[in-house]
Amino acid sequence: MRALNGLSCAVAALLILGEVARFWGDTRFFPMAFDEIGVAALLIWAATRTPDKAVPWHLAGWGACCGMVMVLLVETASHQIHGPQKAAGPVYLFALSTLLVTGLWALRRAFALMGGHVIR
Repeated sequence: MRALNGLSCAVAALLILGEVARFWGDTRFFPMAFDEIGVAALLIWAATRTPDKAVPWHLAGWGACCGMVMVLLVETASHQIHGPQKAAGPVYLFALSTLLVTGLWALRRAFALMGGHVIR
């Protein structure tokens, strides 16, 4: 659980810092960064819950993170394949792929921690 909590906080911090750096001084910050900030808040919420209550929140947070990253990965790959290409497209593809693999590992870990308990 410690690894999952630490990873949740680290990924949440990266998401928040990335969005602040990307939209600093832009009036579109709130609508454009809302999804990443929401996922980061969910990951932080999961990391701060007691161990017996954290697993469902980790499943929700990491599931949302994987879904969001998958959408961004497909959009970036589409730009790189069909144009117009993004200047830092290969870097974005690598970072998003790494984040997706990390999120899938965390999701698998959260399922393993659930230990056969069914969430109702």
